[in-house]
Amino acid sequence: MKTILIPIDLIGDTENVLQYAAGFACDVHVEHIILLKSYYVSVYEQVLPTPDFVQLSNEEVEEHRQILEANLKALAAKMQKTCTHTVKIETAFSSLPLLRAVHNTIIEKQPNMVMMGSDSSTHEPGSYLGEQLVAVGRTSPVPVMVIPENAAYQKIERVLVPCDFSAISRLSALKGFHAKQRWPHPHLLVLNVDAKHHFHAGNKQVTENLAEMLEGYAYDVHHSSDADIVRGVLAFATHNDVQLIIALPGQYSFFYNLTHRNITIAITLNATSPVLILK
Repeated sequence: MKTILIPIDLIGDTENVLQYAAGFACDVHVEHIILLKSYYVSVYEQVLPTPDFVQLSNEEVEEHRQILEANLKALAAKMQKTCTHTVKIETAFSSLPLLRAVHNTIIEKQPNMVMMGSDSSTHEPGSYLGEQLVAVGRTSPVPVMVIPENAAYQKIERVLVPCDFSAISRLSALKGFHAKQRWPHPHLLVLNVDAKHHFHAGNKQVTENLAEMLEGYAYDVHHSSDADIVRGVLAFATHNDVQLIIALPGQYSFFYNLTHRNITIAITLNATSPVLILK
């Protein structure tokens, strides 16, 4: 994996996600980390709810921007000390709204992945952080990894892949990710989330399809009949010591059709396992 983009505005616990990224970068041989800060939210939107709002002068806006730039560069310098010397850490700034800033930076810098943090505020109704987290997760053209609050980095050795076996071809996204991104070859736990028992263990067609889709991976197949998909996925993750949950692309992703509130609660409650949203 060559480049990771980290939008700082999305992170409740900035220090935590940067520590996670530093550990991840060492294991996956990341070459370039971009820390992105949007001025748009910090300077304007956060102060608008104040009843006695007074318009900032140009000098005050510029001073605030300089403070933000200095703070971000200090974070980058601190992060650099925890990374290997081969990792280049860059800061980027934008006056655009956060989602547009992320998409523009993806076009300009061509990162292989976006990494962002969630925190306890993301499950609050109307949470700005939660709305942006979901918006980036849904619309980013590159994979997005969401780091839950207080999740410490662990070497990624066991990965949970929830999958609806009626759309098993979606697993082909793992093959491309494996080949192109220098993935660290974890052991996959493929979880068939099937409350109606459409597919039973040992189904010959499923077995053959899995072997084709997951060529090059070591994997086990498991089954969940929990009618609450997210609850079943998170319970399995908790009891099986996984370091990462992978959400497959498209409508068969385990949270594709959920509401904003349910998605962010699911991510927030997943206190120990990051979620990687493939594209």
